[in-house]
Amino acid sequence: MKKIISILAVLVLSVCFIFTGCSKPLELPKGDVLSNGGSVVSIGNYVYYANTFVDYTTLVSGDNTEKTTNHNSLYRVKTDNNGYVTRDDDNKIENIEKVYSKITGFNNSNMFVVGDYLYFTSPNVHKEQKTGNDRFDLTTLFRIKFDGSGLTEILTTKTSQGKFFLVTEETPYLLIFDDNKISKLAIKDKLGSQEVLVSDVLDAVFPKQYGKIDKVYYTTDISETDKNLGLSGNYLNKLDLLTNKTTQLGKPMSQTITLVAYENDTLYYKLLDDNGDSLYYGDNLTKGFGANQTQYTIVGETNGEDSVSQFVPINENNVVYKTESMIFLATKTDSLIASYQVLVSEDAYIEYVDGDYVYYSTGNGLYRISYRDKVVQTVAEQKNIKQGSCDITGEYIYFYAKLDTNTTENYYIFRANIKTAELKNPRFECIATVLKEDLTGETT
Repeated sequence: MKKIISILAVLVLSVCFIFTGCSKPLELPKGDVLSNGGSVVSIGNYVYYANTFVDYTTLVSGDNTEKTTNHNSLYRVKTDNNGYVTRDDDNKIENIEKVYSKITGFNNSNMFVVGDYLYFTSPNVHKEQKTGNDRFDLTTLFRIKFDGSGLTEILTTKTSQGKFFLVTEETPYLLIFDDNKISKLAIKDKLGSQEVLVSDVLDAVFPKQYGKIDKVYYTTDISETDKNLGLSGNYLNKLDLLTNKTTQLGKPMSQTITLVAYENDTLYYKLLDDNGDSLYYGDNLTKGFGANQTQYTIVGETNGEDSVSQFVPINENNVVYKTESMIFLATKTDSLIASYQVLVSEDAYIEYVDGDYVYYSTGNGLYRISYRDKVVQTVAEQKNIKQGSCDITGEYIYFYAKLDTNTTENYYIFRANIKTAELKNPRFECIATVLKEDLTGETT
């Protein structure tokens, strides 16, 4: 049986310590708290997190069960009033425990708190009825009480493209895009039934951060009449969440709209023509589709190959996008085309955008740069970071990385204090429960 130990990697020294377990259960968080995160969520003095990141494409039949999940589970740690993890005289992490044996850190991680429940996603374990095949590409949403009791399965997506958004109204509800439908589901103390709002949807876009929204943009196929006229492409539509009324906003006419993001009351999208060429645009749609359109990239898709691999809005006037070897900053101007400049002149991955800062990772660590003054700050000098795994909660940014002593492919959770980056004294730590062979290089 594999031995499990917990470590703390402090600063650039990456010193690891053994954790022997909690002597008594932790008390429960209290209060009607609403929060959200990808693989991490904070509530009071507690941090709930996925201990590891697991690519669902690596799972095999029998994985993601209580017997097999092991260290790839949902954990929590209690911090002090300053948000620090506490340690005993031997520098071992205290007040850390497993909440439930489910994979919660994966390609489609989603975690948030509503009322007295923690909601989280996990790779689907239900086999297809007809074939008996595993479908780990589907996502299951659960909720559980803060002490790990009362696990309830809420829904499983029907397609691998299924996604949802938490709307933080007085009675919170989920907006769900799955199986070519947009639906809603109330999730207060008692779960409601899923209500379909729109059908025949090709794609829909939700903001990154949960909150209050009053509309959703989505695309549909063109009509048979337009097809018979020799037209191609798709339609852009708007769903009014207050009235459930739908409105067709535009017909690109032989151009296909690919929805990219909806942030800062602006819809970002690609327009693809019949030749396979496209560019990235943004439009607040206050004057109809295309009237306030700004072209944000000078490169895009050519003959079906996209040279832009990431496109992330910063605010209503600025976006960043990644090409093969650098990151660009594009700024909206009075003309129809945004100005642009190189922001990061090395091969890097955009991890997160928060305020004025763009967080990015390279092979050497995690960094951030202000789009205003272009000053780079080191966040964590940790190699082998899992791209696309970062979340910011409070004063910390959380990410997954391999230990320097890794003998497996495990990515463990780290966190870095953002304030120490400002002080040019980056402090980061691993708060994961780690397999012994990954800590020491031994094989058991």
